[in-house]
Amino acid sequence: MKRARKKILFISNGHGEDSIAVKVIERLYEMTTTAVDIHAWPMVGDGRAYRELGIPLIGSLNLLPSCGFATLSLKLMLRDLKAGWIATHYRQVKAARSLRGKYDLVAAVGDIVVIAAAVLARSPFFFIGCAKSSYYSFRHGYTGLEKYLLRKYCSLTFPRDRLTVAELNQARVKNRYVGNPMMDDLEGRGNGFGLPRERTVIGFLPGSRTDAAENALHMLEAAAAVDQTRFHTPLLFLFAAANDLDISLISRRVADRSGPDGWEIDEFAGKNPAHGIVLKLTHPPGGEAWFVKGHFADVLRRSSVVVGTAGTANEQAVGLGKPLITFPTKGVMGKRYVKMKMQFFGPAAIEVSAGPQCIARAVVDLLADKERQKRMAAAGCERMGQPGASKAIAGEILLKRS
Repeated sequence: MKRARKKILFISNGHGEDSIAVKVIERLYEMTTTAVDIHAWPMVGDGRAYRELGIPLIGSLNLLPSCGFATLSLKLMLRDLKAGWIATHYRQVKAARSLRGKYDLVAAVGDIVVIAAAVLARSPFFFIGCAKSSYYSFRHGYTGLEKYLLRKYCSLTFPRDRLTVAELNQARVKNRYVGNPMMDDLEGRGNGFGLPRERTVIGFLPGSRTDAAENALHMLEAAAAVDQTRFHTPLLFLFAAANDLDISLISRRVADRSGPDGWEIDEFAGKNPAHGIVLKLTHPPGGEAWFVKGHFADVLRRSSVVVGTAGTANEQAVGLGKPLITFPTKGVMGKRYVKMKMQFFGPAAIEVSAGPQCIARAVVDLLADKERQKRMAAAGCERMGQPGASKAIAGEILLKRS
């Protein structure tokens, strides 16, 4: 008798959460292509990561301006309310209830939003706790409601770090630590970008949200303000650009001088750029800035220090032991967001104001302090944990009986 395919639904609520879910799905496909039928519900955003993998999407989407961060800012909440916050969440509640009995297992990735959706779906569910950690304060860590719902309804929770395991154990939440899926697939391709080993590289992570281009231009201003006379050879500023970052916009702003002052275009690459370098800029007093696509992990591994305004990418940087400098942006990752993330990063990151001179000074000071770099690296590795979780979670999903 032919065994029925297991129907699995992944629910996630954000770009980073979608990416984590996709890592697990890829491992499932590596283990079996015949035993599972996978759908996805990206509750925040358009689910691009799922679409690129060809995963069918279901459910009601949340395309509100805050990108899921409305609770961090009254301004963002008001924008969301004006854009239909109540109607959006009402539709999502109805969509969750309509899922009852349709899936053998739900894999929820994120926070209380996906936990609630999984509970409403009335299906057995696993929870991948990528957004919550005991390193956060109570306000941004696991709440009493989340612990109650996980204890009562969740088959198995996968916490992101060992410190959180103790908290969940105390709350009698069934959990298993298998590593952190955010740290998977960061081996890189061995791309050294044709650079000599002695060249000092500063990584820049402008993020993948709608303000990524403006973040990148602001970072270029900060890079231009770095005092290159402090170093034997000019620093190289290596930007990890998201695939959809408009490089032509960056080049136009540099060329017409309405953007960062002093940078000049050295090379604008075509469709097949060497080493993934799509744009090269030079600065007359010294230094170069390169924008790279498709080699995110290689950018991290080649960098001595990272300056980031990203979400998941910032966390992956500290997890690889890269000292992080971060600052608030004019977008959704403003002061309250950075303050919240610094609770998690602790000594693994440095928060500075958004002024280009402040960022530049922090880069120079950190490069000169090798001992602090070591302390920051150790703290980051401890907080982010080990790789290998995606494969372990996929294995647990296949073993789970309906």
